[in-house]
Amino acid sequence: MENVKDNGINIPSELGVLNTYLPGNIEVNYDIHILTIDSSFGKGQVRHTSLQNGLESYDFDIKLYQTVKIPINYIATDALQFFYCLEGYCNHQFEDFEEKVKIDQFQTAVAHSNPQLSNSIIIEKNISFMFNIICINKKEYFDKFSAENNRFDKKIQDLLSDIKNKSKHFHLGNYNLKIAEQLKLLFGIEHSNEISELLSQKGRYYLILAKHIEQFHTEIENNSNTSGLLKNELISISELGEYIKEHPEIQHSIRTLCLQSGLSPAKLQEGFKFIFDRTVSDFVRNIRLEKAEKLIRTTDLSISEIVYSIGLTSRSYFCKIFKRKYFCSPKEYKIRKSC
Repeated sequence: MENVKDNGINIPSELGVLNTYLPGNIEVNYDIHILTIDSSFGKGQVRHTSLQNGLESYDFDIKLYQTVKIPINYIATDALQFFYCLEGYCNHQFEDFEEKVKIDQFQTAVAHSNPQLSNSIIIEKNISFMFNIICINKKEYFDKFSAENNRFDKKIQDLLSDIKNKSKHFHLGNYNLKIAEQLKLLFGIEHSNEISELLSQKGRYYLILAKHIEQFHTEIENNSNTSGLLKNELISISELGEYIKEHPEIQHSIRTLCLQSGLSPAKLQEGFKFIFDRTVSDFVRNIRLEKAEKLIRTTDLSISEIVYSIGLTSRSYFCKIFKRKYFCSPKEYKIRKSC
């Protein structure tokens, strides 16, 4: 259900409720609503994305000047909530339970409560807080699970159905850097008016939700970590990934990356396969190709100049791997994009 603000913008009623806890101005870009925090209260934005009926996402990228407690079930009525903390931390609390549970950086959590029981997150003042919540409305969305049995794994259906029938549920998950990598591509993006780009962004939320469900199912069934790596090791792998993205031209090797991170070759490979689903060499090669594709599309550099700028020396090798990924030669790709 939508409310209409005085300035004529239609906004979801749940976002209007959030606006009472986080004062600021709301703008709209198609079905993405952006709440910009009032400068006297803090700084940053909360982005609300409507994915489909019964499925929505909130992205918090804020720093507040005072501690705020937000009843999540007020902004996600009768819903199952998947949490992920990309930066900072917050505490989760049920109304009838005094103990708070900390959701740490890179950590997942799943929460649910009935409409009569307050289910809140507490955001501390003066910390940079980047947080994602994907909400699944039970009435609008869960009924589709039972109606379309062929679309979902039976075990996951049973698991989610069991949760929705409980008056409250909270599961603090393990650290998950795969979700972090997906969210990094959504936080801080330029808001485009291109429908294709908006659809691509929405598709990433579905991928994040799938990773949440996969991890939740694994942890509940096996009661074990989804990776053999420690949190600091996973963070080191993530930082290496960012370093390679920023410097694709460097001759990255297992030896230099191990020296830089302090990880063994085995840990390094395990971490890259876990977070990026690629070996180290495949990850480096893919980053170089993505950088080359962007340069071809957005600059007037020659193919030889691009090859050099991404750290390769053989133009023929570059053309071979580029064609394997983009199904045409770099020259053909440049002509197509210029048309």
